[in-house]
Amino acid sequence: MRIRIIPAVLLLCLLGPFAIAQSLTPLTLQQVVDTYIQSNLDLQAARFRLERARADQIAARLRPNPGILISAENLAVSGPTPAGRLYEIGATYTEIIELGGKRSLREKAAEATVSAADVQFEDAMRRGVANVKRLYLDALLARSNVEIASENRQTFDQLVQFNRTRFEEGAIPEVELIKVRLERVKFDSAVKQADVSMRQAIIRLLESLGTVDGAPRVIAGELDARPAAIDLNSLREVASTERSDVRAAKAELDAATARLAVERSRGKADLSPFAGYKRIGNDNTLLFGVNVPLKIRDSNQAGIARAEVDLKTAQVQLQLARNRALADVETAYAGLQAARELVETFRAELLSQADESRTIALAAYEEGGIELLPVLEAQRTRSEVRQQYFKTLFDYQASLVALELAVGREIQP
Repeated sequence: MRIRIIPAVLLLCLLGPFAIAQSLTPLTLQQVVDTYIQSNLDLQAARFRLERARADQIAARLRPNPGILISAENLAVSGPTPAGRLYEIGATYTEIIELGGKRSLREKAAEATVSAADVQFEDAMRRGVANVKRLYLDALLARSNVEIASENRQTFDQLVQFNRTRFEEGAIPEVELIKVRLERVKFDSAVKQADVSMRQAIIRLLESLGTVDGAPRVIAGELDARPAAIDLNSLREVASTERSDVRAAKAELDAATARLAVERSRGKADLSPFAGYKRIGNDNTLLFGVNVPLKIRDSNQAGIARAEVDLKTAQVQLQLARNRALADVETAYAGLQAARELVETFRAELLSQADESRTIALAAYEEGGIELLPVLEAQRTRSEVRQQYFKTLFDYQASLVALELAVGREIQP
């Protein structure tokens, strides 16, 4: 039994790192977007709704069904008259002829409805891609917080080692070593909390991708402030005319116009010609005729009125969509500009000042010139500055994603 188990254990030990490496395939932004488009469940449901709208085109192309009437009348039950002189047996075929171009108008309305549904699906994808990009940035920010906390812990590992050596040499009392070790424990806790936050951010990202399988994943990429050439006027023009929800509102207006034409055509009467055969007693006869509904009371006034209201609503919705697009562009652009200025401030001043202050405090502490408290303050200040810097980078990229969402297209650097 042992001889069989040992090779299996060895095989697992050899394949274990490879399996872990496979499960830790880094997620890039492009992979996240591609996986979202392929696997997101909400997007798949939106695709099915689009297919349902396309199925309505089939009904629009179909002609009304014909009818056939088979009848038997005057079947003798009693009386002196022979049954052969009384009974009537007939069969009548009826066809409906639609007037007013109803079928053509139905096809146009169905086509317009499908066009609107198609653009609405595109708009759902636009919003979904922007949301998954934001979740990806959340994961990047959480990872940067882990890196900062780990760096702080490493710094205090070095301080603990430094003070242990000094304590062993008798240069400092034990209480000084305990203080440093206590601070190091606090940073251990900060690392664990940051790691949990990062895992939660990755899980939220994987949930949006529809790939929550419990396998550990890591995030590739960096938070940065890539410059982008932005012409605000051109962005306004693109957003007010080409953004998917604006085009969806325009398509819905076209569909409402087509539906109004259909409702007006339904106010016109359709002809129902018929032809048939009838046997009366011993005589065989043919019959012909046409049924003409008299549209003197109901000319589909209610359907026309509802379609007119829908048309007015679609016109207002189109204007609202354009106004919303312009407002979104202005808001996102203002946020992007503010974040860019903050990034420059951090890079030009705060980052270097915080690093220098921490370096001076550590050097002075190691020389015995200052107590531990100033070192802790310098380290915390540097940590806060770096956290705020990465948060500002996050805000910049999030504002860029918001601007892409507002415009309806990707903004190239």
